[in-house]
Amino acid sequence: MATAVISGRVDEQVRESAERYIQAAGLTVADVIRTVWERIARTGEVPREEAVEEPADAAWNDFMAFRDEISGEASWLDALTEREVRDLVAARYE
Repeated sequence: MATAVISGRVDEQVRESAERYIQAAGLTVADVIRTVWERIARTGEVPREEAVEEPADAAWNDFMAFRDEISGEASWLDALTEREVRDLVAARYE
């Protein structure tokens, strides 16, 4: 099957934020783009931009900053239980 390269532009902050979520989901930017284009081709429905409220609370931004801080050391994080992760985050912001 022949393939094509598709490109577009987004704000740098949007790219950085989206890439964190995409990587956390175990995907690549290419995976997301391919999925969106294939869904459009299959359904004929084009996603529309929705008005989305940014997380207003500082806890979310703090958590994302914390996640970025530990990203280089994440191998030990895989072994933690959900409770241990919660305790780790809670201890960080006491």
